[in-house]
Amino acid sequence: MRNWDPNSLQGCCYPSASHWDPPPPRWIKVNFDGSVKQNGAAGAGGVLRDHYGNLLLAAGSKLYTQATLTAEATGALIALTAAQEWADMADGIWIEGDSAITIADLHRTARGHPPDRTMAQIFALFDAFKAHRISHVYRAANRAADFVASFSCLDNTEWRRGMSLPLKFCAILNEDRTFCT
Repeated sequence: MRNWDPNSLQGCCYPSASHWDPPPPRWIKVNFDGSVKQNGAAGAGGVLRDHYGNLLLAAGSKLYTQATLTAEATGALIALTAAQEWADMADGIWIEGDSAITIADLHRTARGHPPDRTMAQIFALFDAFKAHRISHVYRAANRAADFVASFSCLDNTEWRRGMSLPLKFCAILNEDRTFCT
């Protein structure tokens, strides 16, 4: 497996930390997040989209943890597990989240040094893809994944293209899509 080559982005913009950017054509973009509320509710999840910004899948799980980093790592695991469905069709996967610590752990994991059991599970999932890219973004660029993680504090969630989706989630996806050219 190779890392993402920025020179392969013909016609695609360079990543921004402040808004959602589409992946290169034939790549899958995975945004993940974890959420731990003050009332004790927790959830994690991710959103998978194509280079047009179209939703492929959003998945999340209710968690029983008070550790934000555990929720973030679980969000990455949920999203990468869901992305396996497209591994044979995609040229690569772009993984993005707003937790700098989790992104650093993902980079260590991609180099073969997972720091914990969750990251070891993620390491096994990387091999399904021809190439990968891992990047950190600000929360503003990760709003769709944040919505799924927060929504999943109540119950497990799985939304696919063509399903009826919460209006706020649709609004986030549509706003993100304005950055696709």
